[in-house]
Amino acid sequence: MERTQHGQSGQVLPMMIGFLLVMLLMAGAVIDVGQAYRVRIALQASTDAAALAGASKLPDSAAARSSAQSYSGEAGAKNAITKIGPIAASISTSCTNLYPGCRPDNTVAVRQTAKVGTSFLGVIGIHEITITTKSSACSPCGARPLDVVVLLDRTGSMCTFSDGSFDSSCTDLNNAKDGIRTFLGLMDPSANRVALGLFPPASSTGNRCSTPSSSTYNSTTAPYVVVPFSTDYRTGSNLNAGSNLVQSVNCIQAGGSTAYATGIEKAQAYLQANARPQAQKVIVMMSDGAANTGPTYYSSTSPYRRQPCRQGITSATTVKAQDTIIYTIGYDLDATGANVCQAYTGALESPSITAQYALQQIASPGNFYNHPSASDLSAVFSAVAYDINAGTARLID
Repeated sequence: MERTQHGQSGQVLPMMIGFLLVMLLMAGAVIDVGQAYRVRIALQASTDAAALAGASKLPDSAAARSSAQSYSGEAGAKNAITKIGPIAASISTSCTNLYPGCRPDNTVAVRQTAKVGTSFLGVIGIHEITITTKSSACSPCGARPLDVVVLLDRTGSMCTFSDGSFDSSCTDLNNAKDGIRTFLGLMDPSANRVALGLFPPASSTGNRCSTPSSSTYNSTTAPYVVVPFSTDYRTGSNLNAGSNLVQSVNCIQAGGSTAYATGIEKAQAYLQANARPQAQKVIVMMSDGAANTGPTYYSSTSPYRRQPCRQGITSATTVKAQDTIIYTIGYDLDATGANVCQAYTGALESPSITAQYALQQIASPGNFYNHPSASDLSAVFSAVAYDINAGTARLID
């Protein structure tokens, strides 16, 4: 009987030792896996940071890759992860068609790999754990919502040649329409709303496609914003031909003289009344010449009539103080007689001021785009669209 008990205890002891070894191995595995998990969290954070840092530099692809590299987890980078094996970062840029704005790229992809050494798992031949993290970020991609009023000068000079003679094809106006269509194609309707404003204003929104007249400046009820905020201007990567905004851009006619100030004020009033609280308010204004008139409901000595360019600057200064960003595009400003600001009487503003100076001062700092020749405006409107969306990087994967 004693021999039987001794034999049983002899069998139990190896089982206990084996059980303890398994438990120790499991505890060690938990420690090794836990360490790998902590490294993975840190590696993913650095991967996300690298992707966002890179995307903020787009559309400069080389700068995007360099910035992403500097924010990676590699040795010497801003988010370097220490006390583990070497980290390898792979960075690429590409065009993602889900978002507008490839010039040539709008996406940065970052992939990082690290090897974490083990302590306990080495007993069973697992000496390191390989961790891979991935992240992608885009810019521009509608990360910041925008409420934009495009304010277009559709005066009679938009249907003249640079020497002042009549252009039956209205080449300048058609170039402006092409530019606005390009702008819309680069905006993201899921985040960006766009309205259309015109000067001279329309007699009514229903008459926005009619040939305008300077007389509408004198009406206190004439609408400057003729198409309200729209989000249906794009379908996929194409403009939506059925959109009221797109159709209105297509049908604009030219006529009348130029006054900046009230158009700027009316665009801002529309933004104040209708912009979303979280959205950045933006006015994009294009003009091909100097202001030379003002509404007759102001007195003959009013700066709206005597100094229409300077009043435009004054009105814009008030608007910019209300957190609205203004972009201005000067188009073919060197055309005959188009570059000097005049009072409604035809006399030069005193002191003298040019259209180029006025538009430069109307814009927020750095936001004046001068396009001196009567040619395609698409590149200028593209630059404005990219600038509006610049730095709006967000993670997409």
